[in-house]
Amino acid sequence: MKVKIKFIILSIVVAIFFGSFIACKGNLFSKNLEYETKNKMVESMPELDTALKLQNVYRNIARSIMPAVVNIQVEGEQIIRNPYSDFFNDPFFRRFFGDEFSQPREFRRRIQATGSGIIITKDGYIFSNHHVVKEAKKIYVFLSDNRRFEAKVVGADPETDIALLKIDADNLPVAPIGNSDEVEVGDFVVAIGNPFNLSWTYTTGIVSAIGRKGMVSGFQKFIQTDAAVNPGNSGGPLVNIKGQVIGINTAIQSQTGGYQGISFAVPINIAKNVARQLLTHGSIERGFLGINIMPIDDVTRKALGLDNNEGVMVANVEPKGPADRAGIKKGDIITKIEGKKVGTPEDLMYEVGNNAPGSVIKVEVIRNKKRMEFSVKLKERPSQVASKGKEEEKPEAPQKGVIEFLGARFSNAPKELLDENSVEFGVVVESIKEDSPLYDVLEPGLIIVGINDSEIRNVNDLRAFVEKNKNERRFVFLIARKGMLFYRGIER
Repeated sequence: MKVKIKFIILSIVVAIFFGSFIACKGNLFSKNLEYETKNKMVESMPELDTALKLQNVYRNIARSIMPAVVNIQVEGEQIIRNPYSDFFNDPFFRRFFGDEFSQPREFRRRIQATGSGIIITKDGYIFSNHHVVKEAKKIYVFLSDNRRFEAKVVGADPETDIALLKIDADNLPVAPIGNSDEVEVGDFVVAIGNPFNLSWTYTTGIVSAIGRKGMVSGFQKFIQTDAAVNPGNSGGPLVNIKGQVIGINTAIQSQTGGYQGISFAVPINIAKNVARQLLTHGSIERGFLGINIMPIDDVTRKALGLDNNEGVMVANVEPKGPADRAGIKKGDIITKIEGKKVGTPEDLMYEVGNNAPGSVIKVEVIRNKKRMEFSVKLKERPSQVASKGKEEEKPEAPQKGVIEFLGARFSNAPKELLDENSVEFGVVVESIKEDSPLYDVLEPGLIIVGINDSEIRNVNDLRAFVEKNKNERRFVFLIARKGMLFYRGIER
C-alpha cells in the first residue's frame, strides 16, 4: 500500500515537472512576432487618396472586361514543300536506285496555336486576329468561367489582320466598345490576353504613338503602346481608362520574339468597319480613286509652301476613272481626304480604302499654289488595272543643243523617249558629275518637264531658266517617268 502511494506521489511530481518544462518551452519558442502594418510616411500623403482611386479604376476594369476576354486554341494543318523531292524523284536517280528512295513533294504538318479574342455581342460574335485563325481546321474558344465552345470564322481581312468569329451561345458577357479616333498619346491603356498560355493576363501602360504605319503591309494605322504584349496576346483587347475597348492587340516590335517595350493594336474603329462589311457583304470592299501617287520630299514641300508632312503628288490619273471624272489632274498635290491630313502614300491609301465603293468623298488638292476641293465618287478597287490613255499629240520638233546646269548635262528628249514616258515635251538628263548637288537627286535618262514654277519644254527653256535663276538656292524638279510625274528637290 505504501509503495502504491509513493508511486502515485512520484507520478504527480513528474507530471508537474514536465508540464512546467513544456510551458516554459512554449513561452520560449512560440513568442508572437509584432509586424508593422502601416507606412506612416506614405499614408500621411494627401495624394494617396487619388492613387487609391486610380487603383480602384484598374481593378474595376479587370472585373468588368476579363469575363469578355476569351482564350482561343487553334488546330490546323500546314503544307510544307519537301526540298529533296525533285532530287530523289529525278528519273536519272531512280534509274540507278529504284523507287526505294522516292519521296512525296509535300508534307502535312499538324499545328497548334493560341491567341486571344474579345466578345462583342451577347449572342457570340468575337473579334480576334486573322493571323491567329488563318490556317485553322478547328477553333476552340474558352471563357473565363471554363466553358468551351467551337467557333467558326464568319470572315477575315488580311489587310487589317482582323477576324470575326462566332460561337453558339447566349447571354454572354460583352466588352464596351470605345472610339479609337479619340485616342491620344499619353492615354492610360490596359492589355488583356493569354500570353504564353497564361490565361487572362492583365498588363498596363500608356499610348506611346498613334497612326503608326509601315509595320506590316495593309490598310493600317496602329495604336502603339508600352503595355506588355507577348505571343498569345494577339486578338485580345486594348482598353482605355473608361473600360472601353479601343484596339485589338496584334503585333510587337521585337528581335527576340518576346516583348521589348513596344506593341501595336489595330484601332477598334477599323475592326468595326471590317465587321460591318463582313456581315453585310460577306467580304471587304474598298474604294478606288484611280490615281498613282508619289511622296514629296521636304525641300519640295518648302518650295511649294506646304506644311511639314503635308501632301502627296498625283503622278498619273486613270482616264475616265473616279479622280479623272471629278477633275483631279496629273501634278495636283493631294493634301486632305474627308478633312483628314494626307502626308504619305500610305495615308492616302488608308483614307480612301476605308471608304466603300460608291461613297462620295471630299479631296483637297493644291494646283498652281491654289487650294481646291473635289467631290469624288469612288468605284470598286479593281484586281488589275489595265488602261491606255488617249493618243498623245505630236510634240514640237526639239531644239538642238546640250546645256550644263549644277554639274549635270541636259539635252532635248527624243520623241521615242517622250512617248515611252507619256509626256509631250521635256529635257533628258544625259550625265551627272559625282560632285554635283544633283548626283543623289537625279539620274541619267530621266525626263525633266519643269523646274520650280517654270515649264521646261526644251533646252532653250532650260537655258532661259538658268540665266534667270542662277542665284536661286532651291530647285524643285518635276520629273516624268513611265507615265507618272513626281518631284525631287535640292537646297544648296
